[in-house]
Amino acid sequence: MKKSTVALTVVLGLLVVVGLAAAVVAFFYFAVTGISTEPASDTQKRLVMNLESLDDYEVELDAKCAKLTAKRNIDFTTEIEFEHDCESSSIYVSSTAEIAPTVRSARESFVLGIGAYKTGVAIGSGELEPRGELLTVGDQRYGAIVRQNGAPVGNVFVVRQGRVVHALLITGIYFDDARDGDDLFKPLLEESRRLFLPR
Repeated sequence: MKKSTVALTVVLGLLVVVGLAAAVVAFFYFAVTGISTEPASDTQKRLVMNLESLDDYEVELDAKCAKLTAKRNIDFTTEIEFEHDCESSSIYVSSTAEIAPTVRSARESFVLGIGAYKTGVAIGSGELEPRGELLTVGDQRYGAIVRQNGAPVGNVFVVRQGRVVHALLITGIYFDDARDGDDLFKPLLEESRRLFLPR
């Protein structure tokens, strides 16, 4: 083989490897960040918690520490997230609604979501205490108390209604009464039923 042919083969091989690496990086980037992110619409806002959601529990959230986004994902889901994260407040809230293309994919997301929360809490040196009685609403439901050094510090809730999976991670306050969990999710699930009939 001529030197020029060898060089060309090596260059083409490198280009293929670099191209594949770039494709993998792009895939994981879009898998994490989504294909597009934009402010949530008024309709989407009703699928997640808001600044007033904890008023009945005498918890005030700071509007300056809250953000609300809508993200289209590479797996054809749409994810709406309300997050309250503030140095001046002990209350952290992440409320999400993932709209799946089908009920089947929503069931899969429900299971994967619970696994992701278990892993995330464990990484943060905490543990989840499953409490099935904390929720009675939705087609599928999971409730747990987040514990750190044995003490309750928050909750994880995951609820599937049709093809929408709602999730809530809250720390700085915790709920141990089923009525509270149901009250938090009922308005969100009513909106899910209204907007997204199963298919």
